[in-house]
Amino acid sequence: MPRKTIRVLLLISYVLLSLMPASHAAEQADQERLIREITPPMGIVKEQPEKKDSYYFDVYYEPGDVLQGTRTGHWNELTNTFGYTHKNITSYLSVSQLERFDNKDYTANFGNYINFKDSYVHTEIGFGWLVNYIYEFISIFEYGHKLYRELYWQLGYTYKGYVLYDVHTVYPGLIYYFGDSYMSANWGIGFMESNDTGNFGIVKGNFAITKSLQWNCGVAFGERLYDIYSYDARLERGFILFTGFNYNLYKGINLKAGYAYGEEAPKFIKRSLYFGASVKF
Repeated sequence: MPRKTIRVLLLISYVLLSLMPASHAAEQADQERLIREITPPMGIVKEQPEKKDSYYFDVYYEPGDVLQGTRTGHWNELTNTFGYTHKNITSYLSVSQLERFDNKDYTANFGNYINFKDSYVHTEIGFGWLVNYIYEFISIFEYGHKLYRELYWQLGYTYKGYVLYDVHTVYPGLIYYFGDSYMSANWGIGFMESNDTGNFGIVKGNFAITKSLQWNCGVAFGERLYDIYSYDARLERGFILFTGFNYNLYKGINLKAGYAYGEEAPKFIKRSLYFGASVKF
């Protein structure tokens, strides 16, 4: 594809992502995916723009089991992501199949990371179809900027439109980079239209064990982390613990695996493993 054409497509996608209006309405506001993905990939902030274009493909599979009241079943996710990097812009398209008990929903999300000298911008829009519980529309905007040396501040906003209501989430935070590692902390505020507001906190870290192996871990706590019952936010307090490893098998080939455990009142428990692989070429 000609380089000029690629630049035009990236510019158009960025404008659409920034200006796309929020629409539609909601059914089940699962915040878990947002919580585990808030901190940007280290390369977006720390690495210098590449001199030549590159592509990557990522596959992610998370099988999980849940207890919801007296009901037990599977919560599984399969996501395929294709990305393209041109200078300081990384664009990606992800397609997911989400399984909750006997229902399967599907989403497609398109986004951009734009890396500047001391800051980054992340924008994303997505759509759901054959919807039983997932959003019909999602819009994400995040901005991070260097505060002092290796310390960055971050501000993010996510809109999710479901069948019955809309959910707005704002999550300011701080990220501290040291070497090939980082630690971050965010405080999130989620407002559900026609209902009340829930609050949650997130602390996570990614640590370089060797040049090829990285360990990540984190905890989230607060209200409406899963929002299964749609009760008053004060009655839906819970926590999520998650940990995993990323391993650089070969130049451009990475593998990852991990585990997550979460609970939410009055009676919801989720246990899940995750596996992934990424190829850059």
